[in-house]
Amino acid sequence: MGPSMPFLPGDRSDYVLFHEDCLETCRRLPSASIDLIYADPPFFSGRSYNTDEYGFDDRWKGLSDYLDWIAPRMKEFKRILKPTGTIYLHCDWHVSHYLKVLADRTFGHTRFLNEIIWQRQSSHNDASQGSRHFGRVHDNILVYTMSRKYVWNQQYVQYDEAYLKRAYRHVEPESGRKYALGDLTAPGGATKNNARYEFAGMERYWRYSQTNMLELLGMGRIVYARGKVPLLKRYLDEMKGKPLQDVWTDIRPVSTSRQNLHYPTQKPEALLTRIISTSSSPGQLFYDPFVGSGSTGAVCFKLSRKWIGSEVSARACRASLNRLAALGCEVVFNSGRLEPLTPTSRVPEDGKRSGRTG
Repeated sequence: MGPSMPFLPGDRSDYVLFHEDCLETCRRLPSASIDLIYADPPFFSGRSYNTDEYGFDDRWKGLSDYLDWIAPRMKEFKRILKPTGTIYLHCDWHVSHYLKVLADRTFGHTRFLNEIIWQRQSSHNDASQGSRHFGRVHDNILVYTMSRKYVWNQQYVQYDEAYLKRAYRHVEPESGRKYALGDLTAPGGATKNNARYEFAGMERYWRYSQTNMLELLGMGRIVYARGKVPLLKRYLDEMKGKPLQDVWTDIRPVSTSRQNLHYPTQKPEALLTRIISTSSSPGQLFYDPFVGSGSTGAVCFKLSRKWIGSEVSARACRASLNRLAALGCEVVFNSGRLEPLTPTSRVPEDGKRSGRTG
């Protein structure tokens, strides 16, 4: 995977977990040292999340208390991100609009890239309990980049069956390959420096140079009939899929999954895999300021990314370390001093607040 993290004491691992507030961890880290941050802070839900094993307190004195708490952490996130770095800020309807304004001020409104809508459920029957609002079934993920030169690995999803039947309805007799027919003319014409010439008896602005068009024709990739505009064959087996959009409806929560560790607000690995795969490359350094049960650490290990995490809950630290150990991942644990932690080592008592990531 490459060299370990030289700015951390010990220099013994690509995976380090700090049992402390993320503000303290960030202050340990040098400026411009992190490639990607996924922050899943408390949502200002007004709830105390408790299960048999895990829990954290998401109750605040008021909105000002919450924003005063998260603002200095956001400033530190900006400081430690590289110029090519990206941050994903996970929230929901409680404070998404306030966090958007805060993030615009922190990172710059021109550095806002996307608001991802993650649909967690297909429906939520609040009405049966007397609620008078539409079902709240999605989370918001705000995405900011540090500059225009950020890491971007385009992701794709499968085509809808209806689209496949409509678009890829043609079948090549010789090979049995399905294909769609695409436009070869160039929108924008001369304003986008497209070439204009005559092809197949028609003068147009074309997407390809005349040389390339003749090459495609010789390969049997162009279909045309007299008096009709030529069309390009796009074979289904050559397509990567549909480019991922900003509304994600294909990732289910962990409640019914084998991943479920019964950690409140645990996030599915598929969600984090998509984020980490999009905005980082193998060997790059990822930071999770609210580790929870360690989903980001597990995904980073599987995707060959380096990982730093912060978590104030001792029980959450234990869950994360056990989870990563089961994958064969050696984690350096920092509870005031850097030392490897085995599954039987003692973890200090819980802090006041815990992160949310599963």
